[in-house]
Amino acid sequence: MLLCAGALILGQQAKSSTVADALAAIDPATGAAKDTTTVFDLDAIVSVRTTLADGKVLAFIQPVGKPGLAVVATGADAAKFVPRNEMTLKGQLAAGPFGWAVLNVQAGSVNVEGDNKPFGSSTPVNGATFADASALAGKFVQLTNVTFEGDKFAVKSGVKVKDANGAEVSLVVSASVDGRDVPAGGQNVYGVPVKVDGGWKLLAARFLPVTGKATLTLAEKYTCTTCHNPDAKVVGPAYRDVAQKYRNDNDAVSKFVAQMDAGGTGKWGPVPMPPFKDKVPAADEKQIAEWIWGYRWDWILAE
Repeated sequence: MLLCAGALILGQQAKSSTVADALAAIDPATGAAKDTTTVFDLDAIVSVRTTLADGKVLAFIQPVGKPGLAVVATGADAAKFVPRNEMTLKGQLAAGPFGWAVLNVQAGSVNVEGDNKPFGSSTPVNGATFADASALAGKFVQLTNVTFEGDKFAVKSGVKVKDANGAEVSLVVSASVDGRDVPAGGQNVYGVPVKVDGGWKLLAARFLPVTGKATLTLAEKYTCTTCHNPDAKVVGPAYRDVAQKYRNDNDAVSKFVAQMDAGGTGKWGPVPMPPFKDKVPAADEKQIAEWIWGYRWDWILAE
């Protein structure tokens, strides 16, 4: 007798296991679950999350440096699936929203153990990879140097990017991006390849400009990284967290520049930020500010 969809079968005990164990219970040829009765008890980090049309959350949990597992969650459990959260959870394999197997999360089983946790480096890929991305299923990848088609996101019409060779890739994104301006210029798109309606798409987790590495070098030159890291809190807040606070503020870049000029304390803690006015050229300040605001997509894509 089932308690509810995705719940434990009465009397069945959860099996302490790894994501690799759960993936081994999925047929690599068909993507279907070979075992729908075992309750897997897992510990992993969230790499990507999106909200589906029915309100359920589809996410990937990623062991460090290894292929991830798709999971589906609802309600209070779904809210905990924030990218870079480390969590423990339980669930059983079942057919997911796109046909291939996912882990249906057992209600009330999710516990967050930490945030801003790294889950390994991304694998660089180009548009041609998505003709058949089966070898990269479950892996976190970086689609390098692409441009968005159109000026605004139109989720129902489909979101597409093109690489430098003209190869087109479709993205899976949350409806939360609908109507927003697409990122301008060359972008690196991070996420996990997924098969939808017979074709490979990229479930997107992050958009960052291709100038990101050069901008990080600028930030290091002006000692910004002494107190800040893109993903983790150091002395000051992570840039990712700053971008979250201002993710819907179209004046964010000018506000960041003003903060760099003036310095100050109190917004993010007691440690003062020194003023950089007349120490950093205005063009460099703007480039750094735009890069910081780019991390807003981490949060928008996960809404």
